[in-house]
Amino acid sequence: MNLEENIISLISEQLPRSKKQLNELFESDAEILKKRNGFLLFSVDDFSKEDHFRTTDPHQLGKNLAVATLSDIYASGGTPQYFSHSIALNPHKWDNSYLIELSRGVAEILVETGAAFIGGDLGTSNEWHYTGIAIGHSDKPLMRKKAATGELIYMTGNCGSGNLEAALQLFNIDSEITTQFELRHKEARLIQEFATTCIDSSDGIVNALRTISSLNNTGFLIDRLNPDPVASAFMAKLKLPEELLFLGECGEYELVFTIKPDDEKNFLAEAESREQYFTKIGTIQKEKKMLVSGSKLFDLSDFNIGGRDFSDPQEYIYGLTKYLKSHENEIS
Repeated sequence: MNLEENIISLISEQLPRSKKQLNELFESDAEILKKRNGFLLFSVDDFSKEDHFRTTDPHQLGKNLAVATLSDIYASGGTPQYFSHSIALNPHKWDNSYLIELSRGVAEILVETGAAFIGGDLGTSNEWHYTGIAIGHSDKPLMRKKAATGELIYMTGNCGSGNLEAALQLFNIDSEITTQFELRHKEARLIQEFATTCIDSSDGIVNALRTISSLNNTGFLIDRLNPDPVASAFMAKLKLPEELLFLGECGEYELVFTIKPDDEKNFLAEAESREQYFTKIGTIQKEKKMLVSGSKLFDLSDFNIGGRDFSDPQEYIYGLTKYLKSHENEIS
């Protein structure tokens, strides 16, 4: 259990929980509560400077904040219905025109999903904070628990766009590269029909897989890294290992899910008929957590590096790079 999980557990142990709640701690991206007709899904996420979202384009920031908030509902097999937020800002940094564009970015995503804004809160702070709240409904909720050995691991989109966004911000690079977190509402409907487990990659791909492994007492073998091509080229330019896109915890808010091998043919046929694209990145295996990248094999079974363990992001990057070098083996 890492520091964040430990703190969440300590707080939750002191608080009463509803008997209608389906999930235990960490078992799903959204909280799932039984109601008379189906299930209510609830999610709250806080975003701030430490998430390393670039803030130069307020419209883009608004869209990314909305997608990131709603991804928990989609990962839990639901449809968002209501949206709320709390914003803390420095009015000298974010003026009226900035706030209008930020709000228009949020609104663009809400209109596409059909979710309605139901109000929020506003405060002031030297640094910005955005808390997104989403309420949704599901007839068939998905959790992170129920994956079994031999099941296939799929994901929407590519690995690494979130870590690219963070790198551009950390290295203060003035780039025309636009990082748009993709809204996966259409894909989520198909995933709900076939998946045994689902989680979003808000904390990066490897942490999503580690969470599934921990809850299901399994491991994983990732044999297709599936990096974002722009992110991959950027890493090469910085002379950093491409595998950092997989290990870094600034996620891309894609959906990572498992399906049974017997369902794969029907799943892919249905995906093709809906003109949706998914990538098979690996399989659930019994114990070890392995990554194959090119001719290299990495045993990630003891991986437990988090950004909050370091006082400086550069030290975090160095720690990840050092870990990769010490766990690298050539495939014979």
